[in-house]
Amino acid sequence: MTTSTTATNPYASLGLAVSSATGSGANSTSGTSGNGAESLDMNSFMKLLTTQLQNQDPTNPTDNSQMIAQLAQFSSLQGISQLNTTVNGFQSTLQSSQIMQAAALVGKAAIVKGDTAHMYNSTAADGTTKASGILGAVDIPTGATSVSVSITNASGQVVDTQSVPVSGSARPTFSWDGTMPDGSVAPAGAYTVTANASVNGQGQAAQTYVGAVISSVGVTSSGPQLNLDGGLPPAKLSDVVEIIS
Repeated sequence: MTTSTTATNPYASLGLAVSSATGSGANSTSGTSGNGAESLDMNSFMKLLTTQLQNQDPTNPTDNSQMIAQLAQFSSLQGISQLNTTVNGFQSTLQSSQIMQAAALVGKAAIVKGDTAHMYNSTAADGTTKASGILGAVDIPTGATSVSVSITNASGQVVDTQSVPVSGSARPTFSWDGTMPDGSVAPAGAYTVTANASVNGQGQAAQTYVGAVISSVGVTSSGPQLNLDGGLPPAKLSDVVEIIS
């Protein structure tokens, strides 16, 4: 004989019980919608509270302060849930706006946060090789009295060293025309840029930025990703500090 769970489940008549049926012949809870307990809202809570009051022991009634505390707690949880929904909507809108901003940068040359630059070579009409050179910038640490920038090729050879001014701009730019110390044109490829500052007589690394062309935009869970030409590491939208052209 099949036994109904309605008599033993006081929530079934309220439409708050979740069906436990897994197939024909399995025990089921009558009067259920299949998602009552999974979508408990303020109306469901008030049903429970009303049922509790109707079935309380007259000789030991429910404490009013407890009921008020329960209602306040549920209201707070509902408010937090609504706030989360609103924040998620803002986040989605912000990400869409950032993607549109990033898409407008495709094909642009920019200065981005990083320490790897790519140099290109081209052949002129007279057959001579010309280098695109490297453009970059560096953050001047507070209290720095001097800052030097070194550019190193893939073999670890320093191909250029220069000083940048520590007065005036907080992020001065620098450039290298691609000429090696012996006067020859440096080969195309990736070059590493490092900056070292002197602060109170002590050496301190400084943040560098390099010129790069934004070739495309990718979409990630953390926002738009700027893919840079020359196989350079991708950058974030916040890594762009200047648009060159």
